[in-house]
Amino acid sequence: MSDIPEKINLSNVNSRQVDPELLNELRDLFVKAEEQKERYDFTWNGKAKAYFEAAAPTTKTLRAQPEESVNFEKSENLFITGDNLEALKLLQESYLGKIDMIYIDPPYNTGKDFVYQDNFKKTQKENDVSEGIIDEEGNRLVKNEKSNGRYHSDWLSMMYPRLKLARNLLSDMGVIFLSIDDNEQANLKLLMDEIFGEDNFIGTLIWKKKGTSTNVKGAQLSSLTEYILVYARERKNRPLNSRITLASDRKYPFTDDEGQYRTTVIEKKSTGDYDRKSMKFEIIGHAPRPGKRWQIGIEKARELESKNRFIYENDTVKQKIYSFEDRDSYSANPNLLLEMGSTQSGQDHVDNIMKGSFFDTPKPVELVKHLIRISTKKNPLIVDFFAGSGTTAESVMQLNAEDNGGRKYIIVTLDEETPENSEARKAGYKTIDQISRERIRRAAVKIGDKSGFRALKVDSTGLKEDVFKTAGDLDQVDLLQDIDNHSDNRSDYDLLYDVLVDGALEYNRPITIETMNDEQLIKYDYLGELSGVVCYFGENLTDELTRQIATLKPLIAAFKESTFDKSAQKVNVMEQFRIISPDTKVKVI
Repeated sequence: MSDIPEKINLSNVNSRQVDPELLNELRDLFVKAEEQKERYDFTWNGKAKAYFEAAAPTTKTLRAQPEESVNFEKSENLFITGDNLEALKLLQESYLGKIDMIYIDPPYNTGKDFVYQDNFKKTQKENDVSEGIIDEEGNRLVKNEKSNGRYHSDWLSMMYPRLKLARNLLSDMGVIFLSIDDNEQANLKLLMDEIFGEDNFIGTLIWKKKGTSTNVKGAQLSSLTEYILVYARERKNRPLNSRITLASDRKYPFTDDEGQYRTTVIEKKSTGDYDRKSMKFEIIGHAPRPGKRWQIGIEKARELESKNRFIYENDTVKQKIYSFEDRDSYSANPNLLLEMGSTQSGQDHVDNIMKGSFFDTPKPVELVKHLIRISTKKNPLIVDFFAGSGTTAESVMQLNAEDNGGRKYIIVTLDEETPENSEARKAGYKTIDQISRERIRRAAVKIGDKSGFRALKVDSTGLKEDVFKTAGDLDQVDLLQDIDNHSDNRSDYDLLYDVLVDGALEYNRPITIETMNDEQLIKYDYLGELSGVVCYFGENLTDELTRQIATLKPLIAAFKESTFDKSAQKVNVMEQFRIISPDTKVKVI
């Protein structure tokens, strides 16, 4: 055999060889495709795992952080620190179908930002660290480089379970807004169509984020806009508010014997579906101009003619509308957002509040306020699980101050560490959530908002970690030590939230601390008989105190396991409630 390759003349058709086996494989493939009736599908490497991640139950709970809160006991706003996937799972039962509006500004997957690396296998921490899934501190954020072979797949796998769970939270009138740019806009649209359904797609808002082009050598287009995808839980319910123009806000520049009035052109383009001959009659002796038609029918026109409500001006007929007969008008919201702040104004606003530059490109308050206005009614509950700098929280506070509203928020952000030499670290902020909370505190002072927020942290349960090990991972010594599986470092508020998580109760209801027989009780959302939770986590539970708690007749009465020295004491408590308040559910944790 010659070492010199054979020269092939590609212009010679006769020299082109066809592999008969390849032809046979292609033929079989087409036959199978025809038999299986191929259909359109949106998939990626890792989708099945992402689906199971959304369905997997959480092993986490919520820990109270009164020291990080503002008005902890009374506030109905929640600031949750931790992995938003776990947070969404913890919100599932408590807020199922109760959220009115969700806004998120997730990582845009530019190749420079971070995405969550979800641990689909649920391995032990030491295995996760060895596999590079999390770091030594348990952080699950990884940089998603464009050189990564699963660049788009990893982003989709991160977003899928979170959006799947978010949909469950929305009420029947609920709406979700998702900010995104060109990097993943197409994939996000397909993902949302699958999770929410194409029929529930309301539209895409185009937000003008800056006014001038970027001077970058070699760039062919400079992006001045970003997108906001809008989906409804049930689009048929028409969840968006119409744009209202109030009659009281209008100007009436003209005056005659009847009073002050304004004028409006009553012509409309007469093309396509709007080309209707029935709308081309004469009004006060004038027909519509070429290519135009009237916006009102002949009967309405004749009624207005009899009231002298038309004038001919500038070659067209105009309608006179008097202030005493004007009405509020309603129209659809435009999808082009031109005067809703910019990336620069958002940056300047946060920098001014914080007296330093700690966040990159936070969304402007004006933009989020607009989204809240067009999508919610009175006293809504709003969620942002990619909360970042806390713009959503400030937007809620500003709107409440403007119209005395009762909006409430639940925001979730990760306690991601600030870079070692960053301005934030130099200012004393070790994690992103610390900056967010401080931004909200300072904004509240400026606004005059006293609603505060209740800080909670996604954390491991009160059970010792060994309880989740399989039998093969334990020896006899471990079993003896784990007879009592509960950790001993839980505060009373931690115990309360264990009860709330287990009972699928809302986490943002008022808390009251009261004293009974010189012992402290926690009343949570307690409004009277068979409402809320009453907790006693002390060590001196007497028969008299038990009877007094039972007399309150709460929905749930909670006690600590270590309060009872003997099982007989526990039986006695159950008996007291059976007699005095049989409908109360007694829980011992």
